[in-house]
Amino acid sequence: MIHSFAVVIDGVDLTSPDSRDADALYEAGCDDALLTSSAGVQRAIFDREAPSFAAAVASAITAIESCIPAARVVAVERLDRADAAPLPHSA
Repeated sequence: MIHSFAVVIDGVDLTSPDSRDADALYEAGCDDALLTSSAGVQRAIFDREAPSFAAAVASAITAIESCIPAARVVAVERLDRADAAPLPHSA
């Protein structure tokens, strides 16, 4: 099952063009996330496959906080599939 959610991340700059942390997230398994920033709040928006919503969120938080020690997930926002931002797709 696909679960859509956003996590708010503090402690690092993930959305600047030269961010190495964004690359680290991708390599840590967060290739299903879209990184956004608005009004100083950074979010990673996920469409993650997992057996439960809790498992999807836990795996995302673990990946984020283990690959970037300064990053902290400070909030989780559950999204309806219709609210989720489309992820870029490369052919």
